[in-house]
Amino acid sequence: MTDPAVPVTREYDPPRAAPVRLTLDNVEHAFTFQVWNDDQKRRGAEVVGDLIEAAKTILRNVPECPTRTRCLNNLIDARMLANAAITHEGRY
Repeated sequence: MTDPAVPVTREYDPPRAAPVRLTLDNVEHAFTFQVWNDDQKRRGAEVVGDLIEAAKTILRNVPECPTRTRCLNNLIDARMLANAAITHEGRY
């Protein structure tokens, strides 16, 4: 169920590749640079844009402290993990 206070701007669920376990045969693919197609670039830019807005909101409203630093670091981690999921289409 969607929260009525949160508007749905679009209903797009990107396709996901079948989950794959890391093996000696595919580990190099998982750890090396993969060029994004146009759809991946668009999705990545949207994720980054929203995370930047979240970081700005935190910087404006949360007092500077170790907890705020952890929060911002988690947003950076979220960006990296989202990029990896987009890159590999959810395989790993």
